[in-house]
Amino acid sequence: MQKQNIIEEQNIRIEQVNTNVEVPIQERQKEEKHLEKCVKIIKQNIEDYLQKYKEVNEETKELYDNYRSNNPELHNDLVIGLDMKSKMERTLDKNLLALKKPYFGRIDYKEVDDKENYSLYLGKNGIRKNTSENMIIDWRAPISSVYYDSDIGESSYQTPFGDRIDILLNLKRTYEISESKLIDYYDSDVIANDEFLTKYLSKNKEVVLGEIIATIQKEQNEIIRDTPWHSVIVQGVAGSGKTTVAMHRISYILYNYKEKFRPDEFFIIGSNKMLLNYITGVLPNLDVYNVNQMTMEEFLLSLLDKDFDLKKGKYTLGNSFLKLRPVTQSKEATQLKRFKGSIHFIKALMVYMKQYEINTVFTESVQYDHKVLYSKDEILYFLNFFEDKPLQEKIDLLNKRLTYKVASINEEDLKRKEEIKTEVNKYKNYFGNRNKKFNLMEVYIDFLGDMMNNRQRYLDNKIPVPGGDVINYLLQELQQKKIDLYDLGMLTYIKRRLKMTKDFDYVNHIVIDEAQDFGVMLFHLFKQLFKTCTYTIMGDVSQNIYYDTGMNDWEALKQEVFLPEKDRFYVLAKSYRNTVEISDFASNVLKKCSFKTYDIEPIIRHGKEVTATKAADEQQMVTDAVEMIQEVQKAGYDTIAIICRTVEETLKVKDLLKAYIAIEHLEDDIETITFTNGVMVLPIHMTKGLEFDAVVLWNPDEDSYHSSDEDAKLLYVAITRALHELHIIYQGELSGLLQ
Repeated sequence: MQKQNIIEEQNIRIEQVNTNVEVPIQERQKEEKHLEKCVKIIKQNIEDYLQKYKEVNEETKELYDNYRSNNPELHNDLVIGLDMKSKMERTLDKNLLALKKPYFGRIDYKEVDDKENYSLYLGKNGIRKNTSENMIIDWRAPISSVYYDSDIGESSYQTPFGDRIDILLNLKRTYEISESKLIDYYDSDVIANDEFLTKYLSKNKEVVLGEIIATIQKEQNEIIRDTPWHSVIVQGVAGSGKTTVAMHRISYILYNYKEKFRPDEFFIIGSNKMLLNYITGVLPNLDVYNVNQMTMEEFLLSLLDKDFDLKKGKYTLGNSFLKLRPVTQSKEATQLKRFKGSIHFIKALMVYMKQYEINTVFTESVQYDHKVLYSKDEILYFLNFFEDKPLQEKIDLLNKRLTYKVASINEEDLKRKEEIKTEVNKYKNYFGNRNKKFNLMEVYIDFLGDMMNNRQRYLDNKIPVPGGDVINYLLQELQQKKIDLYDLGMLTYIKRRLKMTKDFDYVNHIVIDEAQDFGVMLFHLFKQLFKTCTYTIMGDVSQNIYYDTGMNDWEALKQEVFLPEKDRFYVLAKSYRNTVEISDFASNVLKKCSFKTYDIEPIIRHGKEVTATKAADEQQMVTDAVEMIQEVQKAGYDTIAIICRTVEETLKVKDLLKAYIAIEHLEDDIETITFTNGVMVLPIHMTKGLEFDAVVLWNPDEDSYHSSDEDAKLLYVAITRALHELHIIYQGELSGLLQ
C-alpha cells in the first residue's frame, strides 16, 4: 500500500501541473500533434524502406542464381548487395521499433556562440525525416548527453574528440509513450529524478527493462560516454546498473568511433552462458550486432585453438577450484586457489619464460672466420629488446640477421659465389628452426617443476611462491587430467610467448561482467596478451562468490595491472533494483563481515517486508514455497527465482516443486539453461548478474551458511536478486548472518 500511495501522490502532482493551468493543456496538444506527425513520417519511412528492401532482395536473389565462384566481378556485386540488404533490414527495424515509441525525451537549448534556439527529440535510434534532416536524435549522439547530465540553465557538452560546446538549457522533458500514443510527460523542474525513477521501478521487470535508456542517470552516463582510449573499472553495488552501463557503453563507442572500432573486435566475457544470454539480449535494441560473447573458459580455449585440444587430451574442464560446496577443503587446496588467482602466479610464469627463451636459443657468441659476428651480449640484448615477439619469430629474426652478416663478409668475393651461398645456408637455422613445435602442457609442467626446484629464482624476483606440497597438489590435478580456467590462462600465455600466430590479433576491446569472480591473475594475463586492447570492467567485490580465487578488493587491479594515472575507476553506489526493505536486509548481512564494503544508497522505493518462515519439515517448506509463489503471481509479477546453495540442492528442490507449480526448466544440466519468465530454480552462482521480481531463498540454515565472509557474500548475492519481494524458507536454525 505504501508503494502504491507514493505513485498515486506523484501522479496527482503531475496531473495538477499538467491540467490545472491553460498553458499546459495547450502544450499537451502541441506534444500530441508533434507525436502524430512523427508517427506519420515513420510509417511513410517504413513503406519506403519496405519497397527498397524488396528491390534489394530481388537483386540479391538474382545475383545468387547467377553466381559463379570464378567471376570476381559477380562475387563483388553479391557482397555489396548482401551488405546493402543487411543495412536496409536494420534501418527498417529501427523505424518499426520507433513506431510504438518514437522518442523518450526532449531538450530545448540555445548555443552560446550562435544564439540559435534548438528543440531536439531523443530516441533509442536516430530517425530521419529526409536525407538531410533528423527528426529524432539518437541517444548516443554527443548532444544527447545534455538530457542525462544537465539541469536547466547554463551547461555544455563535449564532442567525441573533446571539443566543448557551451549552451543554455531551457527545457528537459521525459515522455511516457505507448503504442504511438502520448500517455504523459514530465519536466525536470516539476518532478524530482528519484520520484520519476520510482514510477518506473515500481513496475514489473519487463516494463523496467523497456525504459532503461530513458532512465540512465548522470553517474551512469559519465561511464557510458567515457573515452575508449583508456580502460574503465567500475565498482557498482548490487542493482546499480553495471551491466546496463556496460552494454550501453559498447553501443556508444561503436556509434561514435566507428572509424576506429569494429564490432567483431569487441569481446563480452561473462561467467556463465545464462548470464551472457541475459545481458546481451538487449544489444540488437541498442543497434549492436556481431560482437563476440563468450564465457571466460570459451574465450581462453578460442585463443588456444588447435594448440590445446581438451577432448583429444581427455582433460576435464570444470570449476574444480570454484565449486560451491559447504564443505571443508584441505590446506593445500586453499593455498593453491589463492595462488592461482593472484598476480604472482602469472608473474612467476613470466620469469620462467624469459629463462626458457635463453635456454632454448643458443646464446654463446658466434664466430666466423676468426671474427665475432654476434656477441653473447648482443644476442641477449636482442631477446630483451624484442620481448613482446614470440620465440619462433625471434629465432627467425636471429637466423636472418646472422646469415646477412655472413653474406656481408663475403659479398666482394664474386669468384666464390656458390661456395658462399653454401656457407650462408649453414647458418640459416643456427639459432633453431622457426617452425619448431612446442607442447604447451609440457612447458607448463616444466614451469611448475622449476618453481619447486629453483625457488630462489622467484624469490629474487619478489614473487612469493607456495611450498612444494601446494605445487605438487596442482601437478596431481593435472596428472588426473583436471584443469580449470587459470590453467588455461597459463597455457595461453605460453602460446603467446612461443608461437607465431594471429589468434591474438583481433581483440580491440574487452568487456568483463561480474569481474570480481575472476582472479587478478587473468587481468594481468590479458594485459600481456593484448598490448593495445582497452577494457570495460564491471564488478562488485561484495559479490565475489569465489572467495579464494576472485577479487575481494580492487587494489591489485588498480595499482599493478592498470595505470592509475591513465585508466579510470568509478564507484556506482546508488541501487535502483531493490526496495528499501530488501536493500536494508542485504546491508545488514554485509555489516557482519570483516572485508571492506561499499555503502548502498537505495532509491526510496518501499515494498513488502522481507519474510522468514520456519518450517517443521521439508514437505512443509514445499507447501509454504508454493503458496508464496502463487501469491507473488497473483500480484502480477512474472519472474520468480527459488535460489539454492548448490547444484545438488537445486535439482532436488526442482523435483520437489514441479508436482505443484510449473517450473520453466526441467533439464538437469543447470549450466545450459537460459533465463526466462516464470518460475526458475537456480543455484546462487547461476543467478549472478540476474534480477527477478520475487525471490524465495531456500533453507539458509546455520549448517549451509556459516558466519564467515565467504558465506556472507553468497547470501548477499541471493538477497539482492529480488526487485520487489524476498521470502526466506528454512528448517532448523536460521543462519546467524540473517538473524
